[in-house]
Amino acid sequence: MKLIKHFDFTTMQTLDEKDWNIAVGKKWANNELQQYVDSSQNLYFDQNGLNIKATYNDGVYKSARLHTKGKFYFKYGTIDIIAKVPKGRGTWPALWMMSNDGRYGGWPKSGEIDIMEHTGNELDELYLCIHTEAYNHTRKDQYFQKIKYEGLSDDFQKFSLKWDEDSIIYYLNDEEVGAYYKGQDDMDETHKGWPFDHPYYLLVNLAVGGSLGGDDAPEDFPQVFTVKDIKVYQ
Repeated sequence: MKLIKHFDFTTMQTLDEKDWNIAVGKKWANNELQQYVDSSQNLYFDQNGLNIKATYNDGVYKSARLHTKGKFYFKYGTIDIIAKVPKGRGTWPALWMMSNDGRYGGWPKSGEIDIMEHTGNELDELYLCIHTEAYNHTRKDQYFQKIKYEGLSDDFQKFSLKWDEDSIIYYLNDEEVGAYYKGQDDMDETHKGWPFDHPYYLLVNLAVGGSLGGDDAPEDFPQVFTVKDIKVYQ
């Protein structure tokens, strides 16, 4: 496979606007508590890479959310991401992918691929999920796996995903930890059950609370989600 994109955040001081967008707003899905802002207090670089800091001040959580929609997107490949998740209660860091052109309609019709999700209320448990029109968390019927990995939140880990026409396979530190296959268990093979046949873009964010993040604890903040490196191969 050939390396088609490499984001070495340890060498950066700012985001390259040719590749990245910063999302800003007060209201988000899943009953999350944070506001997403474009601020050097909540998004900055150091020797460890890209840092997203979730803060709590005067009753308000602030954090950051980045994505490459319309700028960098791809169909099929292997994604390697080195990152360190926070421990604070209520934190919900995520590395994920969404349809660049909304091929089959709004969420979840065009699909969502979650590379990694973790919550501070369930330390060292890794969520590996994908969402489609026919199978998603709002229906309580989805492609869902959760694994326990002791020490996950103690240090940087390598989160990887291999995506092709018929499968999405997950790796943690180069060991396979989960997989989904088109048509598995007699599931729908059309775009309603497997829409992952067109280009997707990357997202990186740190949410607070919400349906997965759970109960927050203001005294645990600030908390930092650090992403050191992203590589995409085809």
